Amino acid sequence: MIPHRARQFIDAGRTPTAGDFALAREHLDPGLFVLFARQHPRDIVHAAATARWLLTRGYSHQELITAALLHDIGKGEQRRIDRAAYVVAEAAGLAGRAAQPRSRFALRRALARTRDHSAAGAAELKARGAPERVIELTLNHHAPPGNDTMLALLQQADAES
Repeated sequence: MIPHRARQFIDAGRTPTAGDFALAREHLDPGLFVLFARQHPRDIVHAAATARWLLTRGYSHQELITAALLHDIGKGEQRRIDRAAYVVAEAAGLAGRAAQPRSRFALRRALARTRDHSAAGAAELKARGAPERVIELTLNHHAPPGNDTMLALLQQADAES
């Protein structure tokens, strides 16, 4: 777990490439591409890596790839330290209490955005007319997958990228 989180922290400084945007343009309609491009640069890199992980393993279902590219659109602008703080707070069982969307402290607001990003992203996708399955995958990408193979694949790709 610690090596994985350390890699994520280091990778957070990477910037998107032309290939990341080309991949998204290939798989997203223009209205959804706007959401992809509006993400924080680190989320663009992560989203493209998530989609590539699936594609290189032969998973090319359009709704799955769309969800891979858009699953974190609800995170918004956050500093690297905000995300690291969320991981620590979550591991300590404090994320729920520390996250406050209306706090006067930026860190607590950022923790709330991270905690609530799945629901916020699903709402954005719904407003843009995304397919119901993409909305569902985005909403549940941190929930137990149960028998949902597509959700389990998205979660694995998310964790690996």
